[in-house]
Amino acid sequence: MKLLEIKEELITKGALLGMPALFFCFGEKEGGGFEMSVEELLKTAEKSVMRYMVLTGELSSQKEDLTILAEGIKNLFRRVVVESDGAEYIDLEADLFSLDLNSRVSQGRRSWPAETIERYLSGGKELELRIYVEDEIDLRETLIALSNHVIPRKNIFLVPTGATFGEYLENLSFLSKECLKYSFRLGERLDHTLAKAEEEAE
Repeated sequence: MKLLEIKEELITKGALLGMPALFFCFGEKEGGGFEMSVEELLKTAEKSVMRYMVLTGELSSQKEDLTILAEGIKNLFRRVVVESDGAEYIDLEADLFSLDLNSRVSQGRRSWPAETIERYLSGGKELELRIYVEDEIDLRETLIALSNHVIPRKNIFLVPTGATFGEYLENLSFLSKECLKYSFRLGERLDHTLAKAEEEAE
């Protein structure tokens, strides 16, 4: 299987925020990446003390091996989390499917993956949506898009954006009020907080 990296890291968004996990980041790029067999990956998983194993990156091109890998990880009594942008439905045995979504179709963002979301829901998959919201326009489009699905509010996270930590905090304040209004969950970003802490420590 083609991988960009394997790393132990904290989950930075969603219901499992702050949980330590072993990330398998699949894909390839020029001048980087490596290959490992499913058996080698399962040995890596078995040696890790992490309870959560996150499968992310370019998953659709390696479906057959991913199916075997996910089943093998679950046989090790670990929890499988699939992180995806929702562009394509990924049918694996996983404990959680976490979709990172943008609501507005502009600036290179993807369109809302309504069909993919419905396939996860109809298949009884445990699903969370981590929706990046920049402003009131994004929020309005998110509300319209969500009206076409029956998803528990506890599974919907509004995630703040921001190029700087200050912009992130401003957006976080805006979204906290909107989450109270609409009963969504606030998708705080541990990656932003950690980056700011590292910057201040230097």
